[in-house]
Amino acid sequence: MKPYIGVSMNCALNTRGTEQAYLDSNYFDFLEDAGAVPQPIALMQNNEQIESVLDGLQGVLFTGGLDINPELWGEKLHPQTRLLHPRRQLFEFKLYQAAKERRLPILGICLGVQMINVAGGGSLYQYLPEEPGQIDHGGEGCTTRHQVKLDKNGRLYLWLQTEELNVPSCHTQGIKRIGACYLPSAVSPDGVIEALEEPGYPFLLAVQWHPERDRDNLFNRVIMEEFLKAATRYAKEK
Repeated sequence: MKPYIGVSMNCALNTRGTEQAYLDSNYFDFLEDAGAVPQPIALMQNNEQIESVLDGLQGVLFTGGLDINPELWGEKLHPQTRLLHPRRQLFEFKLYQAAKERRLPILGICLGVQMINVAGGGSLYQYLPEEPGQIDHGGEGCTTRHQVKLDKNGRLYLWLQTEELNVPSCHTQGIKRIGACYLPSAVSPDGVIEALEEPGYPFLLAVQWHPERDRDNLFNRVIMEEFLKAATRYAKEK
C-alpha cells in the first residue's frame, strides 16, 4: 500500500481580504513521483481534529513559507521580516507536536526546518543578507544554488554517501542557535545550518533547501525514498 503523507498548507489573504489555504504543486509532484499519496492538511486550530487527520497518515511533510515571528525566541521584529500568517504559524507548531507524539516520520523543507528548530528551543537569523560573511541564499521569488557540506555523523550522509551537495536555495531566515535535541547534518560555506536531524527519532529530517524544485536530482530522490521507507515501516508497526 502506498503511504499517505500529510502536507502542511500555506495561508494568505487574497485581494478581497479572504483567507485562502494553498500549496505549491511541486510538493505534491515530489511525493507522487516517489510513490506516495499526498494529503493536504487544512489549517485547523482544534487539537482533536488534527489528531483525527493524523490517524490516517504515515508521515508529515512541513512545507516552505514566510517568516516565523521572532518573539518566539525573544527578539524584536526586524524591518525585513515578512511574518507568516498567524493562523498558519499556530497550526504548524500544533501539527508538529501532535506528529512527534505519535512518532510519525517527519520531513521539513525551508520554513519546515526553521519551524522544527524553533519548536526544539532554537532560534533563527531574521535576515541573513545583513549577517557578516553570508553567501547568497536567495529569497522570496529568487532561487539560487550553493554548496552544502554534510556531517559524516548524520544519517543524511549515511543515505547519500557524499560530502557535498549543490542545492536550490530560497530563504532569508536561517538557523542561528540549533535546538538542543537536534544534530546539524549539513552546513553552507558561510556556516549556516542547512539540515538537521533528531538522533533516536525514527525519521526526522529537515532541510533548508528545496528538494521539491529539483526532483530529478538523485540525492533529493534518495531523501524522499528514505522518508517513504520510514512511512511504510510506521504503517507496519502501527
